[in-house]
Amino acid sequence: MRRHRLKTWIAAGLLAAAAGMAGAETYGAPPLQGNPVTSQDVRVQRQGSGFTIDAVMHAPVPAAVAWDVLTDFEHMPRYQTHLKTSEVLERSAQRLLVRQKGVARFGPFSNEFDSVREMALTPQRSIRARQVSGVALKQMASLMTLEPESGGTRLTYHADIEPAIGLPPLVGPSAVQHETAEQFSAMVREMVRRQGERKATAR
Repeated sequence: MRRHRLKTWIAAGLLAAAAGMAGAETYGAPPLQGNPVTSQDVRVQRQGSGFTIDAVMHAPVPAAVAWDVLTDFEHMPRYQTHLKTSEVLERSAQRLLVRQKGVARFGPFSNEFDSVREMALTPQRSIRARQVSGVALKQMASLMTLEPESGGTRLTYHADIEPAIGLPPLVGPSAVQHETAEQFSAMVREMVRRQGERKATAR
């Protein structure tokens, strides 16, 4: 029971963020093989009953493409397989209210989640999120920043998460680390796919 709950709050906390690749990658690179973000790219630390998560990633695409993927919440279920729905409830130039539903899986266990988060946007620079409602987490706040760098965009992520349940001292951090890497890998792969699509359309 503890394992499927663990997966639930990890998925609920990380999917709203709308993620160890070489800087020599070029725009329009072919589809990525393996996971572009590994567990080693993610640092997880306990803070009382919660966690802090820090990750630094490289996406081999322009910041505009990275931004489009990170803020395209409606299409996240296409590449985040445990999301059932993801919808924008309210939208303005600098604010989104996003609701996401899905099934969190951990081995043979599964559980549904439903969360609402407010996103404060600084276009192509940062996404700041906070939980408005949801049962998997007591609280969640995160910040994703984008910065152009050689061959693409540097993505820096920080989150403070407090789950609604206690977690084992060893299992908790390692599972958070793995899930963070998996979900951001999916995002980076989607960024590369869209960049290739744009280049093909421009020909």
